[in-house]
Amino acid sequence: METRWLYHTSETFPKLVEEAKGVCVIPMGCSEKHGLHLPLGTDCFEAEGTVLEAAKLETVCIFPTFVFGDYPIASPIKPEGSVPPGTITLPVETEMLLLEQLCEQISRNGMKKILIANAHGGNSPWLSTFLRKMYNKKHDFVCAVYGCRSSQSTKRLCEHLQEHGRGSVPYLTTADEDYLLEFHATPKVTGHACIGESAVTMGVYPETVHLDRLGIESGLPTHVADYLKDAGIQIADYGWTQQYPNNYSGHDPLGLTETIGKAALWIQARYMAQAFKVFKEDENVLKWHQEMQKGW
Repeated sequence: METRWLYHTSETFPKLVEEAKGVCVIPMGCSEKHGLHLPLGTDCFEAEGTVLEAAKLETVCIFPTFVFGDYPIASPIKPEGSVPPGTITLPVETEMLLLEQLCEQISRNGMKKILIANAHGGNSPWLSTFLRKMYNKKHDFVCAVYGCRSSQSTKRLCEHLQEHGRGSVPYLTTADEDYLLEFHATPKVTGHACIGESAVTMGVYPETVHLDRLGIESGLPTHVADYLKDAGIQIADYGWTQQYPNNYSGHDPLGLTETIGKAALWIQARYMAQAFKVFKEDENVLKWHQEMQKGW
């Protein structure tokens, strides 16, 4: 059935709530630079594309994508030109208030279990605080977060091939299998706009991936902030911006193909669908949430 909130009418919406067993998923991303080869909306595309495929395997209601991810060095008071063009962010307080009020609307429409499918690593710190905040206020719903981990998609494909053998992953050609196994045979830098994210984005919107732009800017770390980490000192984002000034963290995925992209989306959806299943069938999280709020 159609699982996207906005595609239903008021007449058909209650059926979606019933089929989803009261579970609503919010895809979450960010608008920020992903090297020169991936679009600003990479995280949003990864989240919504994977959620849509996963919902075909395990029915949930899909809320419109939350695009206002956190990008700490792009505050509204920063001067023009100090961050990459196209970056959008809001104050964390605004993001948290908006998300809470959206969750209240989701609950009002009958869904009491809300899962945030986050594809932007920069959202993780404030989402952790958001979950704690939800326990400190009276609500009749519970929120949880699922990390999409798109950067691990091609590594997951390799692990699947090693466990189940060649030919076990749909879409992959023999050449694709050779490429993936060779790429991951030695340690590689992954994380942001890397081979994993490039593959998933290619699986969702291949026309937005520009592999011909690889090799212009480096995705390897500068190591300028290593001494702080070695001393046990944490700065904002662990110095990620200083370590990866090009907003790119990864070895160039030269040779990536659209078939690898389709396979990456396939395996990411399988992992996510399993999370949907666990969350739908769970009988504890909502009860624990209510028990913790008895004093309010």
